[in-house]
Amino acid sequence: MGRPKAWLEAGNTVLLRYVVERLAPAFSEVMVSFAEPEQMEQLVPYRVVFDRKRAAGPLAGLEAGLLSARHEVMFAVGCDMPYVTQSLAQLAVAAARGCDAAIPRHDGLYEPVCGAYRKSALPAIAGALDAGNFVAHDVVEHLDVTWLEGQDPDQFESLNTPADLDRFHAALAAQR
Repeated sequence: MGRPKAWLEAGNTVLLRYVVERLAPAFSEVMVSFAEPEQMEQLVPYRVVFDRKRAAGPLAGLEAGLLSARHEVMFAVGCDMPYVTQSLAQLAVAAARGCDAAIPRHDGLYEPVCGAYRKSALPAIAGALDAGNFVAHDVVEHLDVTWLEGQDPDQFESLNTPADLDRFHAALAAQR
């Protein structure tokens, strides 16, 4: 995208704030994870945590969130996933109370940075990071996961290209 996705324009705000404000009403705690302080181009009115392992990708963000979470279960979502709904987030959190994680899956595909994680997942995540394995999909294979099937797959679209961002902006304009 040419710049950090968190700070891309999203209507009258930035993508990070758009995603948080869309989901925050469903939760009593909101936390934002950055890999490093230098990524914060602007202050945000949320609790901010930083990755223990730099350059370790989304898995390090999951670890930072779980280490800092005040609750047993947390919902994690990438800032580039603006279509995720509150109802999906709440469903995932409820489902994760009896396992390590609850992650939506469609046609066998899943996105590990869109799901609920219980603190019981922390040893596997930290162990992988300490071993130099930064691939979230690999870690999920070692967790007790409840797969959330039958969800609208459009919710899990990430904004990875300028065309994706254009489609998102068009959808926002159509809502006005």
